[in-house]
Amino acid sequence: MYLNEKFAGGNVREKLRNCWFHVALLVSFSVPVMVLMVLDYLDIESFYVFNQEFRFLSTFKGRMFYVFFLWIALLESIIDWSKVIEKKPKSHLRIVLCFFCAFIPLIYVLSVNFWGLDAMILSFGRDLGFSGYSLNFHWVLCVEYFVFALSFLVAMFLAYKQGGLGFFGMASTVLLGMSIIYAIDTFYPGGSFKPLEMLALPTAACASAILDILGYPFRLSFDTSLVHPVYGTMPAINGIFIGWPCAGVHSLFLFAVIILLLFKRSNITTFRKFVYFVIGGVCTYFVNVLRIVSYFVILWGNGKDNARVFHNTTGELYFFFWILIYILIIVSIEKFMLVEKVRFIIHRKGQK
Repeated sequence: MYLNEKFAGGNVREKLRNCWFHVALLVSFSVPVMVLMVLDYLDIESFYVFNQEFRFLSTFKGRMFYVFFLWIALLESIIDWSKVIEKKPKSHLRIVLCFFCAFIPLIYVLSVNFWGLDAMILSFGRDLGFSGYSLNFHWVLCVEYFVFALSFLVAMFLAYKQGGLGFFGMASTVLLGMSIIYAIDTFYPGGSFKPLEMLALPTAACASAILDILGYPFRLSFDTSLVHPVYGTMPAINGIFIGWPCAGVHSLFLFAVIILLLFKRSNITTFRKFVYFVIGGVCTYFVNVLRIVSYFVILWGNGKDNARVFHNTTGELYFFFWILIYILIIVSIEKFMLVEKVRFIIHRKGQK
Protein backbone atom coordinates (compact mmCIF):
# COMPACT_ATOMS: atom_id res chain seq x y z
CA MET A 1 0.00 0.00 0.00
CA TYR A 2 2.75 2.40 0.96
CA LEU A 3 4.79 1.63 -2.17
CA ASN A 4 1.70 2.08 -4.34
CA GLU A 5 1.16 5.55 -2.87
CA LYS A 6 4.81 6.48 -3.29
CA PHE A 7 5.08 5.24 -6.86
CA ALA A 8 1.56 5.99 -8.10
CA GLY A 9 1.39 7.59 -11.51
CA GLY A 10 4.93 6.70 -12.51
CA ASN A 11 7.14 3.88 -13.59
CA VAL A 12 7.88 1.71 -10.55
CA ARG A 13 11.18 0.51 -11.96
CA GLU A 14 12.30 4.07 -12.63
CA LYS A 15 11.30 5.14 -9.14
CA LEU A 16 13.20 2.26 -7.58
CA ARG A 17 16.24 3.17 -9.68
CA ASN A 18 16.07 6.70 -8.25
CA CYS A 19 15.79 5.61 -4.63
CA TRP A 20 18.33 2.75 -4.60
CA PHE A 21 21.07 4.99 -3.25
CA HIS A 22 19.14 6.09 -0.18
CA VAL A 23 17.91 2.57 0.56
CA ALA A 24 21.47 1.26 0.24
CA LEU A 25 22.72 4.01 2.55
CA LEU A 26 20.18 3.07 5.24
CA VAL A 27 21.20 -0.57 4.88
CA SER A 28 24.88 0.37 5.20
CA PHE A 29 24.03 2.19 8.45
CA SER A 30 22.20 -0.88 9.72
CA VAL A 31 24.78 -3.58 8.91
CA PRO A 32 27.45 -2.56 11.47
CA VAL A 33 24.80 -2.20 14.17
CA MET A 34 23.37 -5.63 13.37
CA VAL A 35 26.81 -7.27 13.36
CA LEU A 36 27.64 -5.65 16.70
CA MET A 37 24.27 -6.76 18.07
CA VAL A 38 24.97 -10.38 17.11
CA LEU A 39 28.43 -10.30 18.72
CA ASP A 40 26.96 -8.71 21.84
CA TYR A 41 24.11 -11.22 22.06
CA LEU A 42 26.41 -14.22 21.62
CA ASP A 43 28.91 -12.82 24.16
CA ILE A 44 31.88 -13.24 21.83
CA GLU A 45 33.30 -9.71 21.88
CA SER A 46 36.99 -9.20 22.51
CA PHE A 47 36.29 -6.80 25.40
CA TYR A 48 35.18 -9.13 28.18
CA VAL A 49 33.10 -6.49 29.99
CA PHE A 50 30.64 -6.37 27.10
CA ASN A 51 30.08 -10.13 27.41
CA GLN A 52 28.61 -9.80 30.88
CA GLU A 53 25.23 -8.59 29.64
CA PHE A 54 23.40 -7.68 26.44
CA ARG A 55 24.28 -4.00 26.09
CA PHE A 56 21.63 -3.30 23.46
CA LEU A 57 19.05 -3.52 26.25
CA SER A 58 20.74 -0.67 28.13
CA THR A 59 20.40 3.03 27.45
CA PHE A 60 22.82 4.78 29.80
CA LYS A 61 25.38 3.39 29.34
CA GLY A 62 24.57 1.01 26.58
CA ARG A 63 24.01 0.59 22.86
CA MET A 64 20.27 1.08 22.60
CA PHE A 65 20.88 4.53 21.09
CA TYR A 66 22.19 2.86 17.92
CA VAL A 67 18.74 1.35 17.49
CA PHE A 68 17.13 4.73 18.19
CA PHE A 69 19.37 6.28 15.54
CA LEU A 70 18.31 3.77 12.87
CA TRP A 71 14.64 4.09 13.81
CA ILE A 72 14.64 7.89 13.72
CA ALA A 73 16.68 7.93 10.48
CA LEU A 74 14.05 5.69 8.88
CA LEU A 75 11.21 7.94 10.07
CA GLU A 76 12.97 11.06 8.80
CA SER A 77 13.56 9.34 5.46
CA ILE A 78 9.87 8.53 5.11
CA ILE A 79 8.88 12.11 5.97
CA ASP A 80 11.25 13.69 3.42
CA TRP A 81 11.28 10.80 0.95
CA SER A 82 10.71 12.80 -2.24
CA LYS A 83 13.29 15.43 -1.28
CA VAL A 84 15.87 12.86 -0.21
CA ILE A 85 15.85 10.82 -3.42
CA GLU A 86 16.15 13.99 -5.51
CA LYS A 87 19.42 14.82 -3.74
CA LYS A 88 21.18 11.63 -4.82
CA PRO A 89 24.83 12.48 -5.62
CA LYS A 90 25.81 12.41 -9.28
CA SER A 91 29.54 11.96 -8.72
CA HIS A 92 30.72 8.34 -8.59
CA LEU A 93 33.60 9.39 -6.33
CA ARG A 94 31.21 10.90 -3.79
CA ILE A 95 29.10 7.74 -3.84
CA VAL A 96 32.14 5.53 -3.24
CA LEU A 97 33.44 7.78 -0.43
CA CYS A 98 29.97 7.92 1.10
CA PHE A 99 29.62 4.15 1.34
CA PHE A 100 33.21 3.81 2.53
CA CYS A 101 32.47 6.14 5.46
CA ALA A 102 29.19 4.36 6.16
CA PHE A 103 31.05 1.04 6.44
CA ILE A 104 33.88 2.35 8.64
CA PRO A 105 31.93 1.27 11.78
CA LEU A 106 31.70 -2.26 10.36
CA ILE A 107 35.44 -2.27 9.68
CA TYR A 108 35.96 -0.98 13.23
CA VAL A 109 33.77 -3.69 14.80
CA LEU A 110 35.54 -6.46 12.87
CA SER A 111 38.98 -4.97 13.59
CA VAL A 112 38.30 -4.71 17.31
CA ASN A 113 36.92 -8.21 17.67
CA PHE A 114 39.01 -10.20 15.18
CA TRP A 115 41.98 -8.21 13.89
CA GLY A 116 43.69 -6.95 17.06
CA LEU A 117 42.56 -3.31 17.17
CA ASP A 118 41.26 -3.84 20.72
CA ALA A 119 44.83 -3.92 22.09
CA MET A 120 45.63 -0.55 20.48
CA ILE A 121 42.47 1.03 21.90
CA LEU A 122 43.26 -0.23 25.40
CA SER A 123 46.86 0.93 25.10
CA PHE A 124 45.76 4.42 24.04
CA GLY A 125 43.28 4.49 26.93
CA ARG A 126 46.01 3.59 29.42
CA ASP A 127 48.18 6.40 28.04
CA LEU A 128 45.29 8.76 28.83
CA GLY A 129 45.18 7.52 32.41
CA PHE A 130 42.23 5.11 32.31
CA SER A 131 42.36 1.80 34.15
CA GLY A 132 40.12 -1.02 35.32
CA TYR A 133 36.42 -0.73 34.49
CA SER A 134 36.84 2.83 33.24
CA LEU A 135 39.30 1.57 30.66
CA ASN A 136 37.59 -1.65 29.62
CA PHE A 137 34.05 -0.29 29.46
CA HIS A 138 33.65 3.49 29.61
CA TRP A 139 36.63 4.34 27.41
CA VAL A 140 35.89 1.57 24.90
CA LEU A 141 32.21 2.53 24.60
CA CYS A 142 33.15 6.21 24.23
CA VAL A 143 35.50 5.42 21.31
CA GLU A 144 32.93 3.13 19.71
CA TYR A 145 30.17 5.76 19.80
CA PHE A 146 32.40 8.41 18.24
CA VAL A 147 33.48 6.04 15.46
CA PHE A 148 29.85 5.28 14.63
CA ALA A 149 28.62 8.87 14.98
CA LEU A 150 31.37 10.63 13.03
CA SER A 151 31.42 8.00 10.27
CA PHE A 152 27.66 8.20 9.76
CA LEU A 153 27.68 12.02 9.85
CA VAL A 154 30.44 12.24 7.24
CA ALA A 155 28.57 9.71 5.08
CA MET A 156 25.40 11.82 5.31
CA PHE A 157 27.32 14.95 4.35
CA LEU A 158 28.99 13.26 1.38
CA ALA A 159 25.65 11.86 0.26
CA TYR A 160 23.51 15.00 0.49
CA LYS A 161 25.94 17.76 1.47
CA GLN A 162 24.40 20.17 3.99
CA GLY A 163 20.94 18.83 3.18
CA GLY A 164 21.94 15.47 4.67
CA LEU A 165 22.33 16.99 8.12
CA GLY A 166 18.87 18.47 7.63
CA PHE A 167 17.24 15.25 6.43
CA PHE A 168 18.75 13.27 9.32
CA GLY A 169 18.89 16.12 11.83
CA MET A 170 17.15 14.38 14.72
CA ALA A 171 18.82 11.01 14.19
CA SER A 172 22.29 12.54 13.98
CA THR A 173 21.58 14.74 17.01
CA VAL A 174 20.70 11.70 19.13
CA LEU A 175 23.79 9.72 18.09
CA LEU A 176 26.32 12.56 18.19
CA GLY A 177 24.74 14.04 21.31
CA MET A 178 24.97 10.78 23.22
CA SER A 179 28.56 10.35 22.00
CA ILE A 180 29.48 13.72 23.52
CA ILE A 181 27.58 12.91 26.72
CA TYR A 182 29.36 9.56 27.03
CA ALA A 183 32.69 11.31 26.45
CA ILE A 184 32.02 13.83 29.23
CA ASP A 185 31.02 11.03 31.61
CA THR A 186 34.13 9.05 30.61
CA PHE A 187 36.65 11.85 31.14
CA TYR A 188 34.77 13.25 34.16
CA PRO A 189 33.41 10.04 35.76
CA GLY A 190 30.89 9.80 38.56
CA GLY A 191 29.38 13.22 38.04
CA SER A 192 32.66 15.01 38.62
CA PHE A 193 31.87 17.47 35.81
CA LYS A 194 30.70 20.18 38.20
CA PRO A 195 28.80 22.51 35.79
CA LEU A 196 26.37 19.72 34.86
CA GLU A 197 26.36 18.22 38.35
CA MET A 198 25.12 21.51 39.80
CA LEU A 199 22.17 21.33 37.40
CA ALA A 200 21.24 17.97 38.91
CA LEU A 201 20.63 19.51 42.35
CA PRO A 202 17.30 21.32 41.64
CA THR A 203 15.98 18.25 39.81
CA ALA A 204 16.89 16.01 42.73
CA ALA A 205 15.36 18.53 45.16
CA CYS A 206 12.02 18.46 43.34
CA ALA A 207 12.12 14.67 43.32
CA SER A 208 12.84 14.71 47.04
CA ALA A 209 9.79 16.90 47.69
CA ILE A 210 7.53 14.57 45.70
CA LEU A 211 8.87 11.48 47.49
CA ASP A 212 8.22 13.22 50.82
CA ILE A 213 4.65 14.05 49.77
CA LEU A 214 4.13 10.42 48.75
CA GLY A 215 5.30 9.31 52.20
CA TYR A 216 8.63 7.72 51.29
CA PRO A 217 11.43 8.08 53.91
CA PHE A 218 13.81 9.81 51.54
CA ARG A 219 16.50 12.29 52.46
CA LEU A 220 18.48 14.41 49.99
CA SER A 221 22.00 15.51 50.90
CA PHE A 222 24.36 17.95 49.22
CA ASP A 223 28.03 18.28 50.13
CA THR A 224 30.36 20.15 47.77
CA SER A 225 33.42 18.69 49.54
CA LEU A 226 32.58 15.26 48.12
CA VAL A 227 33.39 14.00 44.67
CA HIS A 228 29.69 13.13 44.32
CA PRO A 229 27.98 16.10 45.99
CA VAL A 230 24.32 15.10 45.41
CA TYR A 231 23.06 11.87 46.93
CA GLY A 232 19.88 10.43 48.42
CA THR A 233 19.44 8.07 51.35
CA MET A 234 16.65 5.80 52.61
CA PRO A 235 16.48 3.59 55.72
CA ALA A 236 18.67 0.47 55.36
CA ILE A 237 19.92 1.80 52.00
CA ASN A 238 23.29 3.47 51.70
CA GLY A 239 23.54 6.87 50.05
CA ILE A 240 22.72 6.70 46.33
CA PHE A 241 24.72 9.12 44.26
CA ILE A 242 22.55 11.23 41.91
CA GLY A 243 24.71 12.25 38.97
CA TRP A 244 23.76 14.60 36.16
CA PRO A 245 23.12 11.68 33.76
CA CYS A 246 20.83 10.09 36.36
CA ALA A 247 18.97 13.39 36.74
CA GLY A 248 18.53 13.61 32.96
CA VAL A 249 20.39 16.92 32.63
CA HIS A 250 21.61 15.82 29.18
CA SER A 251 18.01 15.31 28.03
CA LEU A 252 17.40 19.05 28.40
CA PHE A 253 20.16 19.72 25.88
CA LEU A 254 18.89 16.98 23.56
CA PHE A 255 15.39 18.46 23.82
CA ALA A 256 16.65 21.92 22.89
CA VAL A 257 18.56 20.70 19.83
CA ILE A 258 15.79 18.38 18.58
CA ILE A 259 13.05 20.99 18.99
CA LEU A 260 15.12 23.71 17.32
CA LEU A 261 15.75 21.36 14.38
CA LEU A 262 12.00 20.73 14.17
CA PHE A 263 11.30 24.45 14.21
CA LYS A 264 13.86 25.06 11.47
CA ARG A 265 11.98 22.68 9.16
CA SER A 266 8.56 24.16 9.90
CA ASN A 267 6.63 27.35 9.17
CA ILE A 268 5.46 27.84 12.75
CA THR A 269 5.24 31.45 13.88
CA THR A 270 7.97 32.79 16.17
CA PHE A 271 5.55 33.29 19.05
CA ARG A 272 4.29 29.72 18.86
CA LYS A 273 7.84 28.40 18.65
CA PHE A 274 8.63 30.25 21.85
CA VAL A 275 5.54 28.85 23.59
CA TYR A 276 6.24 25.31 22.40
CA PHE A 277 9.86 25.58 23.51
CA VAL A 278 9.07 26.88 27.00
CA ILE A 279 6.27 24.36 27.63
CA GLY A 280 8.39 21.51 26.29
CA GLY A 281 11.41 22.53 28.36
CA VAL A 282 9.38 22.69 31.57
CA CYS A 283 7.75 19.33 30.86
CA THR A 284 11.14 17.77 30.04
CA TYR A 285 12.42 19.00 33.38
CA PHE A 286 9.53 17.33 35.22
CA VAL A 287 9.99 14.14 33.20
CA ASN A 288 13.51 14.08 34.65
CA VAL A 289 12.05 14.62 38.12
CA LEU A 290 9.64 11.73 37.54
CA ARG A 291 12.57 9.58 36.49
CA ILE A 292 14.36 10.11 39.84
CA VAL A 293 11.13 9.56 41.77
CA SER A 294 10.48 6.32 39.89
CA TYR A 295 13.99 5.06 40.61
CA PHE A 296 13.73 5.52 44.37
CA VAL A 297 10.18 4.14 44.48
CA ILE A 298 11.44 0.99 42.73
CA LEU A 299 14.53 0.90 44.95
CA TRP A 300 12.40 1.07 48.10
CA GLY A 301 9.76 -1.42 46.99
CA ASN A 302 11.63 -3.86 44.72
CA GLY A 303 15.29 -3.69 45.68
CA LYS A 304 18.55 -2.66 44.06
CA ASP A 305 18.50 -5.14 41.20
CA ASN A 306 15.17 -3.91 39.83
CA ALA A 307 16.20 -0.31 40.41
CA ARG A 308 19.39 -0.92 38.44
CA VAL A 309 17.43 -2.35 35.51
CA PHE A 310 15.20 0.73 35.54
CA HIS A 311 18.22 3.03 35.75
CA ASN A 312 20.02 1.38 32.84
CA THR A 313 17.04 0.82 30.55
CA THR A 314 13.56 2.17 31.26
CA GLY A 315 14.54 5.43 32.90
CA GLU A 316 16.21 6.83 29.80
CA LEU A 317 13.16 5.91 27.72
CA TYR A 318 11.04 8.40 29.68
CA PHE A 319 12.59 11.26 27.76
CA PHE A 320 12.41 9.61 24.34
CA PHE A 321 8.77 8.65 24.73
CA TRP A 322 8.03 12.16 25.94
CA ILE A 323 9.83 13.96 23.11
CA LEU A 324 8.12 11.73 20.53
CA ILE A 325 4.69 12.42 22.02
CA TYR A 326 5.43 16.15 22.23
CA ILE A 327 6.52 16.35 18.59
CA LEU A 328 3.31 14.52 17.57
CA ILE A 329 1.29 17.01 19.63
CA ILE A 330 2.98 19.98 17.92
CA VAL A 331 2.54 18.46 14.46
CA SER A 332 -1.13 17.69 15.16
CA ILE A 333 -1.83 21.21 16.45
CA GLU A 334 -0.25 22.80 13.39
CA LYS A 335 -1.55 20.38 10.78
CA PHE A 336 -5.15 20.38 11.93
CA MET A 337 -5.09 24.07 12.96
CA LEU A 338 -6.40 23.20 16.41
CA VAL A 339 -5.60 26.63 17.87
CA GLU A 340 -7.57 28.38 15.13
CA LYS A 341 -10.50 25.99 15.59
CA VAL A 342 -10.58 26.63 19.34
CA ARG A 343 -10.48 30.39 18.73
CA PHE A 344 -13.33 30.08 16.23
CA ILE A 345 -15.46 28.09 18.69
CA ILE A 346 -14.79 30.59 21.49
CA HIS A 347 -15.60 33.47 19.12
CA ARG A 348 -18.92 31.90 18.11
CA LYS A 349 -19.88 31.28 21.71
CA GLY A 350 -18.96 34.88 22.54
CA GLN A 351 -21.29 36.16 19.81
CA LYS A 352 -24.17 34.10 21.18
